[in-house]
Amino acid sequence: MFRWAQPIIKYYKYHKELEESMRNLKTILEGLYIKKDDIEQRLHTKQISEHEQEAKEWLKEVENVTNEIHSIEQKLGAKKQYLSRVCLGKLVDEKTTKVKELLHRGSLYESLEKFFKYIILGGGVSAGYAAREFAREGLKRGDLAIISKEPVAPYERPALSKGYLSPESPSRLPVFHVCVGSGGQRLLPEWYRENGISLLLNTQVVNADLSMKALTTSTGRIFKYETLIIATGSTAVNLTDFGVEGADAKNIFYLRDIGDAEKLVEGIRSKRKGKAVIVGGGYIGLEVGAALRINNLDVTMVYREAWCMSRLFTLEIAAFYESYYTNKGIKLVKGTSAIGFNLKSRSGEVKGVRLKDGKVLQADIVVVGIGGRPLTSLFKGQIEEDKGGIKTDEFFRTSFSDVYAIGDVATFPMKIYNEMRRVQHVDHARKSAEQAVKAIKAGERGVYIEEYDYLPLFYSRVFDLSWKFYGDNIGETVIFGDPDPLSKKPKFGSYWIQSGKVKGAFLEGGTNEENEAIAKITRLQPTIVDLEELAKEGLSYALKLSIVQNSIL
Repeated sequence: MFRWAQPIIKYYKYHKELEESMRNLKTILEGLYIKKDDIEQRLHTKQISEHEQEAKEWLKEVENVTNEIHSIEQKLGAKKQYLSRVCLGKLVDEKTTKVKELLHRGSLYESLEKFFKYIILGGGVSAGYAAREFAREGLKRGDLAIISKEPVAPYERPALSKGYLSPESPSRLPVFHVCVGSGGQRLLPEWYRENGISLLLNTQVVNADLSMKALTTSTGRIFKYETLIIATGSTAVNLTDFGVEGADAKNIFYLRDIGDAEKLVEGIRSKRKGKAVIVGGGYIGLEVGAALRINNLDVTMVYREAWCMSRLFTLEIAAFYESYYTNKGIKLVKGTSAIGFNLKSRSGEVKGVRLKDGKVLQADIVVVGIGGRPLTSLFKGQIEEDKGGIKTDEFFRTSFSDVYAIGDVATFPMKIYNEMRRVQHVDHARKSAEQAVKAIKAGERGVYIEEYDYLPLFYSRVFDLSWKFYGDNIGETVIFGDPDPLSKKPKFGSYWIQSGKVKGAFLEGGTNEENEAIAKITRLQPTIVDLEELAKEGLSYALKLSIVQNSIL
């Protein structure tokens, strides 16, 4: 590298870090605004007496620090020398510490019990899409609160296993806040304030009393509601839950939230060109495995199933992806599982993965992706459950008429298959959120809305590949196209046929038009007479049927 380039690279690296620190500061500041509004209201209604003067002084400090932060923002936008950036960085750190201190002190003056007409419990994808739908349907300021244990506003979780781990131009907030994942407006933290929505971050609810309509936080605050939406999502299944020896070692990572992603990024940086072991061959395993290989790590994937993504893929489909991964330099160890970890005696870091078949794999970092569990423990014994989730109707209303459940935690009637199902995927998280809010608002207006008619959709992107699957993977499979992993632009797919009807469809490398076509054929469930003829027609069958359907409409 040229010596003259080093200061420039150092400058831009520091500039990016400074911008990220500023974004974090602004996120924390949004929480301070919520406390400020609450305390101003309490002062106005004479609810603070003993600490009235202290509360007023606190408000002045909030105003001062807010002005100072706005001043720093203006300076960041100006062209300054490297030294001034260092000074600005120190100022941002100082203001971050000050805002956190004000947040802590503000807790002394805010109300211990607060009422909201609507509360969304959880700050994931579903929460963000529900908030947007409330804003669309019409929302009075102060009626809605989102209570989230996460430190940031709702974001598109799929980005964590893709762009966030990219070695070049990695995605960072605010780039992937909801609702950008479905092509909508990006809802920045300030959007919630502008729409009168209280975004209560870093807030852990430890008790939920549904009969009393009350949620209690770890700090003792009580939030009461008229309508509750449970959007708590899932948590990663942890190997420590099964007593796996050494599973709590350093450099063993999971990937569920942005905190997990940041730890993994640091692990990747600290072990450049090191050895990585992925435990699990599902979504997380395949996506993170690809990301780590792109980061030039020596990657080995271990999974107990006979082939990857076994809950969805057939052997033939999986064979394509396994060959593709092998060609990328990723080693696959199938039909076994991790039973323990060897650790470095001094650092406590993982150094090896012991497998059930007796092998030991060297490892500088380990990523575990063996599934997720819906977070429903707060409601155990209070609410009706089914198939591991909270049972709902087609409007996501639970056994409590004023409580709704959406996303990963909801077990709902899937109309197309006439059975109760729980779906753990971002597409359903988005759509169930919108359906629940529409149902709530329709109920208030006394109008009817259509029941939820969901067509299952799963998809992923790894390396230069992109696939989509619609429907159900039941029945006999019909493979079409050319599943050659050495193709420059591979395109192939499969139909699932049961009782002579199309029940599911999969396509790798499809265009938007082609993906829409396989979605339509899956929903229509046309009768198939000749499977061999279907294999010959392949994708063209779905495209022709889609054109006919469009002409009818």
